[in-house]
Amino acid sequence: MKLENTLVIVADFGELKAYNVKQHEGVVGNDIKISHSLELINDENFIEGRKQISEMLSDNSGQFGHDTLEEHNLKLEIKKRTLKEIAEDIENIVKKIKPKQLFLAFPKEHNRELTNELGSQTKAVLTKNIASNLVKTDKQKILSHFE
Repeated sequence: MKLENTLVIVADFGELKAYNVKQHEGVVGNDIKISHSLELINDENFIEGRKQISEMLSDNSGQFGHDTLEEHNLKLEIKKRTLKEIAEDIENIVKKIKPKQLFLAFPKEHNRELTNELGSQTKAVLTKNIASNLVKTDKQKILSHFE
């Protein structure tokens, strides 16, 4: 797998991590061995995306209520807003780094929604898209998910 000028982004509704793929060459016997590692270039937290609705709302007496239609709509609005913010962050990183290819991992439930939010320039370099949450995955193991 050619990884020259590759950007890897793993994200969920609470965090986004962007990595540059670094290539390393070494000699083993008479052979040249090539390996790759990830260099963290961006780590964003989306605090609002991590909060439960009950942490943001309470009734007049400070008691946390039941899920109402209004609270449900608020949950959806927060998800949409956070998804848009994640897409904008991805767009900005891609514009800044200008990779030849982008590998993206985002949870299955909202992967399609996120990719729909991405602009044509980002979609043009999006080579691999995995519907999985790899944010907490050890960075040494992330690339193996894209093979």
